[in-house]
Amino acid sequence: MYYRENNMAKRKINKKKQKIKTLKKANGRSAKNKREKTYGGVFSAAKDGYGFILAGGDFDADLFVPAKFVRDAVSGDTVRFTVSEHNGREEAHISSVVSRGTKTFAGVYKYIKRREGNRLTVKHIVIADDRKLCFDTLISPAHLCGAVDGDKVLCEIRSYPDTTNSTPARGVILKVYGNSETLYPNVYAKLDESGVRTEFPEAAVEYAESSASRRVQSRGRLDLREERIFTIDGADSKDFDDAISVKRNGGGFVLGVHIADVSEYVPQGSPADEEALLRGTSVYFADRVIPMLPQSLSNGACSLNPKVNRYALSAVMDIDARGEIKDCRIYESVIRSKVRGVYSEVNDVLENGENSRFYKKYAPVFDNGGLEDITALYEALKGKSDRRRTLELDSPEFYFETGGDGEVTEAGIRERGVSERMIEQFMLAANEAVASLLYERGLPCLYRVHGLPDAEKLLSLKAFASSLGIDASALDKTGATLSDIRKFTDAAKAAGKGEIISFLLLRCMMKAKYDTVRSGHFGLGADCYCHFTSPIRRYPDLFVHRVIKTLLIHRDGDKDRLLRAYAEKAALASNECEDRATKLERAMDDLYMCSYTKSRIGEIYDAVITGVTSYGFFARVPYGAEGFVRISAVNAEFIPTLYTIKTPSKVYRPGDTVKIRIADVSIGACRMDFDLV
Repeated sequence: MYYRENNMAKRKINKKKQKIKTLKKANGRSAKNKREKTYGGVFSAAKDGYGFILAGGDFDADLFVPAKFVRDAVSGDTVRFTVSEHNGREEAHISSVVSRGTKTFAGVYKYIKRREGNRLTVKHIVIADDRKLCFDTLISPAHLCGAVDGDKVLCEIRSYPDTTNSTPARGVILKVYGNSETLYPNVYAKLDESGVRTEFPEAAVEYAESSASRRVQSRGRLDLREERIFTIDGADSKDFDDAISVKRNGGGFVLGVHIADVSEYVPQGSPADEEALLRGTSVYFADRVIPMLPQSLSNGACSLNPKVNRYALSAVMDIDARGEIKDCRIYESVIRSKVRGVYSEVNDVLENGENSRFYKKYAPVFDNGGLEDITALYEALKGKSDRRRTLELDSPEFYFETGGDGEVTEAGIRERGVSERMIEQFMLAANEAVASLLYERGLPCLYRVHGLPDAEKLLSLKAFASSLGIDASALDKTGATLSDIRKFTDAAKAAGKGEIISFLLLRCMMKAKYDTVRSGHFGLGADCYCHFTSPIRRYPDLFVHRVIKTLLIHRDGDKDRLLRAYAEKAALASNECEDRATKLERAMDDLYMCSYTKSRIGEIYDAVITGVTSYGFFARVPYGAEGFVRISAVNAEFIPTLYTIKTPSKVYRPGDTVKIRIADVSIGACRMDFDLV
């Protein structure tokens, strides 16, 4: 009996082993098939040679690419790759490059002469400004284009570096800008590298000038030239695309937001329109602007300059005492702005009333209760935003003043006063009202949408905030609401850490974008939102104006299908152009800040830590310059989950104040180094 049972048990074990072998063999084929399958993605390089395939398509997270499997891919390339498993983790092996993301780049030319024994070696290289292009590009003497050591240049890659056989990159210099440690060679190099269009085609300029020469007529339009309409903008603004008017209406208000009717001058498909679509947005930095429209329109016929007749689209809203929009009507109008307002001047009037030295200038619109009405409406709209728990996460906006010699003479963080916030509230109301009106009527629109914040980043921020003693319990639940986040920021302010928490919270936020489908704006707490108020400088606003004029006002149903089809193209182009413009504006801020700070090497400041890494931290001085403080890796412990770096004697975290000395500044590398004092 025992023998028979023992044999049966052995047979069962053998069958189980055979089944396991069969499963292993099948799994092996499955794994092999998975490895052999190729996928597509975009490669992003790290400075040490390895990189990542950015998440998307078949993968929810970035895939690690070991250096030896990068092959000849560089950052931004679209690649094909296979997936393998190493030490229990999936990694990508690049098999081919489908298309190049980088063909030209800005960098610094270096002439390197080195003696190795009795042999003298000479190399000509270009070091890319973009740190993700983590390789030197060799240049032959025949392709230097007259560059001298230290020049800022534009380089074209002719052959790419290959990690498989350690082949270096080779290229040619296309353009030489000048000394890389001076400001404007770097400015012009950034402009060329960015892909932002800086010159208007002759056809676009001619069309704009012809269109701008037309005489403004009131026939067929609502005549608002006698209304108390005025603009408020920065002192250095050149194009004015929004004006306001405010009246009492019983216990509520009538807000008029009057926007330049750009579509009257720039019809769809015209040379000016085709160029505007390619630009997508105006680009602003330091002492200049790259406009979306030729100056004959942007600073001329479309700009709501004072005391001249202008075409406008007027959104007239009935708003109750609680700031709720009860009705919105949109008209093609003719307006005549009474005053060209300036933020700093209006802020002075708001503070000092009739005692302000600027009051006389604004009397035509502020007398007879005008100032009180505008202020009361602002308070009502602000109250509505507060009830919604709208986020107030202002990223710093820098200002720069330049001298005649091109040097930056002043830099700082621009302060926002009451008048800036007032105009912001009026424009938000108009944008929301217009979007809601188009949605209710079933008309096409380019919505401005903003998704929920990144859940994992919020968890990290919660852990950091808790380590500072901030009540972060509002972030406990999955899928934090706007109200939850506002409670958290209020707790941070109460703990004296509001500024740094707001700064870090911005990094958790999804990027806003344009879409043809309404999905709400998380940061504003708005179910329906679009951009309507800046058609001189943003293409989506111009598209929305066309929908209003064509389908809402004139009800030309034959063009409905065409506008809906065009909306997808406009949304895609506008998002791409906005990304390009934002990167350029940030790069320019960094350049101008480096130029200003270079003359301050050796000066000592109290600085606020803004970010930490495994080898040091970033800190920002009061006027806005942000530099890096290096900490010895031997003596430091980096705790990424708590945004903290520890040394035997000190703990460094975002929001902490440290005393630093400006040690070194490189304009060419766009880098500032600080030392602890």
